[in-house]
Amino acid sequence: MSEVTDRLHYGDSNRITVAINNTLTSATIPQGYVHYYDDPTRYPKGYFTQSLDFDFTNYAGIHRHVHLYTTPATYVHDVTINTDIMGDKGLIQYAITPGSADTGPHRSEDFQCSFKVYDPRGTYVGTANGCEGIIAASDEFLWWPYLMSDTPGQLFTVWVSVRDKQDKKGTWDHYPQKVGIRVMGWNATTLTINGVPLYLKGMGKHEDSDIRGKGLDYPLIVKDFSLLKWLGANSFRTSHYPYAEEIMDMADQEGIMVVDESPAVGLSGFGEALMAKHIGVMQELVRRDKNRPSVIMWSVGNEPKSQEAPAAEYFKSVLSRLHTRGFFPRGLEINEVQRGLHTLATRLNSRTSMNGRVHCQPARRQAV
Repeated sequence: MSEVTDRLHYGDSNRITVAINNTLTSATIPQGYVHYYDDPTRYPKGYFTQSLDFDFTNYAGIHRHVHLYTTPATYVHDVTINTDIMGDKGLIQYAITPGSADTGPHRSEDFQCSFKVYDPRGTYVGTANGCEGIIAASDEFLWWPYLMSDTPGQLFTVWVSVRDKQDKKGTWDHYPQKVGIRVMGWNATTLTINGVPLYLKGMGKHEDSDIRGKGLDYPLIVKDFSLLKWLGANSFRTSHYPYAEEIMDMADQEGIMVVDESPAVGLSGFGEALMAKHIGVMQELVRRDKNRPSVIMWSVGNEPKSQEAPAAEYFKSVLSRLHTRGFFPRGLEINEVQRGLHTLATRLNSRTSMNGRVHCQPARRQAV
């Protein structure tokens, strides 16, 4: 997402130009390798080839919708939603981050926030005022995966609203958000959802197909989810990159669980520039999908060269930066995850032929 306000010519025509470059290097996510050819008798100046270390096509182009939209001067910048279950109630906890076009510091008391909730039938549940709060709803509408309930994928609709208290016109910015109430849990042997043991049945997939190639395709999304259900699957991994939001919306409403994967596939070298890029990519992914009930796990990377010595410290650093952003579950300390990664990396280092899909972490305990 890019902010273009400061670049607009008001009262005149504006043109937005987007440059597409799919060249991959050792410091990009995913990685690639550029080979230059300096023989002027055989190659033109600057000629190079690109080699890749992953099993999908490195397309170039714009494959999804691009939207240009406006907001009021005060707007909903972000919202983070956690859910829990207490007795016969489902709890929706929220934190709204207002944004403002005005420069300078802002205080939460400068804004008025509202959080209005409707259940899956469209019945009004309640409204909480304030930029942080909690609303209780009936546990009749918990979010369950496909084949674990007669009504999988039940979604509440919340309206997140923000305005500047000093705005005499009372201009509100309203943002709708789908919410599924569910609780993930785990121990040394079992993964659970809403307290019930969970068994994942699914596969890794890709967005492109032999029907139409690459690009957002609504009929193909419907067909893919129909095939998942026909197979008796309840989950898939977004191998090997974040999928279109329309696919994720479908997973939310159909009750299909998702292992949400970054495009960090086949990583090696593990240098500082790569780490900075990787952290940024993961933070963008988690910020986009953190409120989705279908996302039960974050995949930090696929088939990295985990036997390389820097790998353990590298992935520990990536995960620790996600922790500082507040995306880890309550009650699960980062050092517990780091100890687990260190043990896993040690095992992998002793098996140099294995480049397994190991760098995954559960999504936060609440349905985010």
